[in-house]
Amino acid sequence: MGFVEDNAPAGFEPELMTAIAEQMCLEPEFVDLTFQGLFPGLVAKRFDVVAARVGITPQREETFDFVPVFKGGLRLVAAAGSELRFENEQEVCGHPTAVTAGSTQMVALEQVQSECAADQPMEIRVFSNQIEALNEVAKGSVEAAFVDWPIAANVIQLRPDDFAEASPVLSGRGPDTPRNRNGIVVRQGEEEMFDAISSAFDAVLESGAYDEMLEKWNLGDGDIRVTND
Repeated sequence: MGFVEDNAPAGFEPELMTAIAEQMCLEPEFVDLTFQGLFPGLVAKRFDVVAARVGITPQREETFDFVPVFKGGLRLVAAAGSELRFENEQEVCGHPTAVTAGSTQMVALEQVQSECAADQPMEIRVFSNQIEALNEVAKGSVEAAFVDWPIAANVIQLRPDDFAEASPVLSGRGPDTPRNRNGIVVRQGEEEMFDAISSAFDAVLESGAYDEMLEKWNLGDGDIRVTND
């Protein structure tokens, strides 16, 4: 979704924000911060908007406005050539699975862990980041990794000989629950900025550039226009 390559921002979100800025006859200036610094920095007016795969939640909507641009979610990843397929978190029972400490994925598995049969316990192995969790799959020390689905899409695209999708995109909140939407964050009450970004994003959609970015980064499952999941 976003990373640094050759000392410059790269990935879906930098490309999307560049396209939106172009529609506004502007050039983007990117500020690189840890996630914890995003909201305080926005409030302090260190920058105008945040575009960092921020989930839209009722709590955040009390303080900020959002332009929805992407659909998030989680995905299980197995080794390439594996026949493993999980339709939901409950089916992870009996399969050692890697997650990141404190992550949404870890919480999602812990919520259904008690439902596993005694002879098929859920073995959750915890690592410090999602790439470490995925590399445990490649090494064969676990059967699956549970990660953010855009990370899964990227690593499968880059390393198809090592990894394969092992589940649909899941919400992390149980069957038949909607996936979280991600949005560009604007300070609440700045209607002119919000309207300008919304209009620019609509123009990016109409131009076909959004579809090209989704295809380029293997992120078609994040299309914000799809409403049936």
